[in-house]
This record gives sequence, C-alpha cells and structure tokens, in this order.
Amino acid sequence: MQKSFIIIIVIAFGLVGGLYSLPKVVVSDEKRTLEQSSNEAPATANRDKATASKTEESAESHGATLSVEQQRVIAQLKGSYLNGSTAKVKMKAADELIAKFVEYTRFDSAAYYAEEVAKIEPSETNLMKAGNLYYEAFTYSLQAEKTTVLGEKAREIFTKVLAKNPENLLAKTNMAMTYVSTSTPMQGITMLREVIAKEPDYEPALFSLGILSIRSNQFGKAVDRFKQILKNNPSNSKAALN
Repeated sequence: MQKSFIIIIVIAFGLVGGLYSLPKVVVSDEKRTLEQSSNEAPATANRDKATASKTEESAESHGATLSVEQQRVIAQLKGSYLNGSTAKVKMKAADELIAKFVEYTRFDSAAYYAEEVAKIEPSETNLMKAGNLYYEAFTYSLQAEKTTVLGEKAREIFTKVLAKNPENLLAKTNMAMTYVSTSTPMQGITMLREVIAKEPDYEPALFSLGILSIRSNQFGKAVDRFKQILKNNPSNSKAALN
C-alpha cells in the first residue's frame, strides 16, 4: 500500500501543476475560503456553429500541427462524415473521427464530433462521451480563453446528462471541477461535497478534492483523501479519474 500511495501522490502533484493557472481554492471542514485573481475576466468567445468546417477550424487551433499522414486520415474521415447520406452513416464516420482525434490527442475536436453524435442520438451514453471529451480538453488546455469555452461546453453537456440521470456521479464530479476556473468556484466545491454525501467512497470525487487540497497547500487533507481511496481500492493508483 505504501508503494501505491507514493504513486498516487506523484500523480496528484503532476495533475495539480495544471491547476496553478486556476483560482485558488481552499478546502476546509467547515468553510471554504476562496481567493480569485483580480485580473480575471469572463471569456466571451463562442464556438462558431454556422458550419462544421468553421467549427472544426476553431476546434483544431492547436500549437502542434498534425503530420501529413494524420491530416490525410482526418480529411478522408471528414469527407465521409460530411457526405454521409443517413444519420447512421454520419454517426459511424463521426465515431471514427473521434477515435482518431483522441489518438492524436485532439480532445476538443473529438469532443465536437461526439457532441454531433449526441445531437443525432441524445442518449446518456453519447452525452457522457461528449461531456467527458470536453472535460478532457478543458484539463489539457493552456489558454485561459479556450479553457473557459471548453469548461462551458462540458457543463452544458453534463447538465443534459444529469437531467436524464441525476444519479450520474461522474458527470457531477467532472462538472464540478470545471467551476474551479470560473467566478463561482464554490459551486464546484458544493457539488463535490454533494457527491461525497451521496457516496462517501466515490473515488473520482475524493481524488478531485485531494487535488484541490494540494492546490490550496492543505497537504494533510490531500493525504487523507488519497489514503481513503487506497484503503478501499489499493490497486487504483490513479483514483479512477477519467
């Protein structure tokens, strides 16, 4: 268990590095003290949804470009998607695009097509896939404005998931973490506390609270969260956060 605990601490410190660009959140037993940078302003950029091509142009504005072969694969799959004559054909092509974009670590582009699939067939499974991909893109984003947009998209879709199934704790947990970068981070903390109240040993929520505790320099509380995870599941060093 000691080895697993060391692993989970290393993972936690790696993940918390990304949170240092977000508002400071202090997690305590009775109160939450929040500090926000005064120069933060809400982003007003919205994804252009006039056409699929314009939306994709926005979604694929990454620092590193795709290789020639990767671009060829994506162009071919986009053609199949845009020329799909039926919803079934479009969904199949979209699923292939999603898989490739994930493989190429283009999570925002993958999320866009997952959302398109969810529009055709708005099942809880399809909505969760889109929401989780937007959340994944949100966690990897290094641009404040883009992070805001991706967080908004994730919350929008997770809200639809929770409307279908209020007991979907992963949707609620991931949605909660997107609030950390907004002007109302306490809303996210409240949601995480609601998840823990519902299921005290729910690993993604415990891990998220542990990350926030590290972010606020409350290392003792973080250790307690991670120990609780390992007590219940010693083999899960990543605390099932996905």
